[in-house]
Amino acid sequence: MWICIRCHTEFPEFTGGAEANIDSFGLHFMCPVCGRRNRLRSLGHDEEGFLRLEQIDEPE
Repeated sequence: MWICIRCHTEFPEFTGGAEANIDSFGLHFMCPVCGRRNRLRSLGHDEEGFLRLEQIDEPE
C-alpha cells in the first residue's frame, strides 16, 4: 500500500490509481488527488518475476 505523504490518500500498489514512474530524479508515483510526487525504491524482483517497489517517505 502506498500513501501520499501530503494528503494521506491510500493506494493499493497495483490497483489503486497511482502508477509508478521513473525519471532523472528516480522512482516515484504522483498522487492523482493532490499531485504530490512520492518517492519509491526498488526491492528487486519477487519469485514470479514482478518488480517489488517500496515507498521511501513516510506520511507525517
